[in-house]
Amino acid sequence: MMTCKEVSTLVSTGGLDDAPLRVRLAVRLHLSMCRHCRAFKRQVEALAKTARTLSASLDAELPKGFEATLSEPLNRKRSS
Repeated sequence: MMTCKEVSTLVSTGGLDDAPLRVRLAVRLHLSMCRHCRAFKRQVEALAKTARTLSASLDAELPKGFEATLSEPLNRKRSS
């Protein structure tokens, strides 16, 4: 039986995808019995999904004139 530390390390590093079948089955067995590791796995998956969503939104093109709109109030204060 795998320990919580072993399972959490595999889950948090993404090493589960590349792990041998024996290890993946051992993790599944552990997760079926350990509610704490199941909760941790859900949290890691939620963080990963949020990071992907945020990354995608940051990669989006900014509207034309965005920089000018931001710098305009600053330029007005400097010239005052």
